[in-house]
Amino acid sequence: MFEKPGDLGAAFKGLPAHTERHILSNTFISFLFMHTGPVAILLSAAQAGGLPQREIISWFFAGYGVGGIITIVLSLLYRQPFAVAWSLPAAAIMGTSLTHLSFPQVVGAYLVTGLLITLLGLTGLTRKAMDLIPIPIVMGMVAGLFLPFCLKLVTTFTLDPLLATVTVAAFLLVTSGVLSVQAVPPVLLAAVAGVLLSAWRGDFSTAALSVSLTRPFLYLPVFNAGVLLELVLPLTVSVIGIHHPQGIGILRREGYDPPVNVMTLACGLGSVAMGLLGSVPACITGPVNALLNTAGEKKARYAGSFYLGCLMVLTALFAPLTIGLALLIPVNLIALLGGLALLKVLMDSFQSAFQGDFIMGAALSFLVTVSNITVFNIGSAFWGLAAGCLISYLAEHQRFREHLSRLKQTP
Repeated sequence: MFEKPGDLGAAFKGLPAHTERHILSNTFISFLFMHTGPVAILLSAAQAGGLPQREIISWFFAGYGVGGIITIVLSLLYRQPFAVAWSLPAAAIMGTSLTHLSFPQVVGAYLVTGLLITLLGLTGLTRKAMDLIPIPIVMGMVAGLFLPFCLKLVTTFTLDPLLATVTVAAFLLVTSGVLSVQAVPPVLLAAVAGVLLSAWRGDFSTAALSVSLTRPFLYLPVFNAGVLLELVLPLTVSVIGIHHPQGIGILRREGYDPPVNVMTLACGLGSVAMGLLGSVPACITGPVNALLNTAGEKKARYAGSFYLGCLMVLTALFAPLTIGLALLIPVNLIALLGGLALLKVLMDSFQSAFQGDFIMGAALSFLVTVSNITVFNIGSAFWGLAAGCLISYLAEHQRFREHLSRLKQTP
């Protein structure tokens, strides 16, 4: 049931040989992405719920600290590039729920959600569910999720034409071959150009920064039947039905065999630990998984997620400082770099979704995901998968039956 791990010691010893410019670029862009936009969403959700500063810092410490440790261990055990952190859809749910629920009640829901995800990992049901969904339908959902990130690459030209022009021009100079800079990946050069322009214009905030170690807090849960009915299903679906298909689909598209059951078990146990520290559940992060797989040799990419995990733990230890630093970076610059980094992932997702079988299912999965609807507190990515599978089963029945038949024949 549990996927066999590799040699942890050998993977650790192999890190220096796999540390090259593309891997470091993947790490840098992933780290920048993870500690800017997601931090803003965390703060927005926490402020909407009226959380004081100590709860916010403890949430940050748990999400990135526990997530970073899981990322380091799993990356070395399975030599695959994936990252574990806290769930963004779950944070959005919390922003609304904390307006009428107490924080101890929410912590109780976190713990029950973590135990449920752990049970799904122990039974192996998650891997079976992931295998049932055809890859094109998953990639249609992934394309729908990443399209808004790439659209910001376009809309930023109207918000800040100079920054957008300079950043994209630096990217195109390398990708087009006009400027031959072998040692610098295109996205990294674009980041440098954007940062230099922003610094020259004085776009970075000059707010005072607090340099101090994080003091996390343990919270006693309160279990309320009504709260559990309201939150546990949406929180579980945000991990298993939204994030898991993204991350697993990206890894499978890149030729990896992700340890789905172990990943689910790690997210479940991690969610319990993070819940006690005040954080929403742990998940496999889809966009960051995509960024870790944008470049570099396949066998070397696990080094990027290892380094990312180390940076996550370090930033968790200094949460007051890292939250402040994340908020200094101009929003438009992050939108540009995220769009440039995910552009290839979006193109690959479209190619995987709309080539071959299950085109109709992939199309509906894409459209429903892009619609950004929310039903029963559950986001559009889950409903995109559900709609894609349903329409494919009805309209592409023969292909779906063949897909299910192949699964039965697989040992």
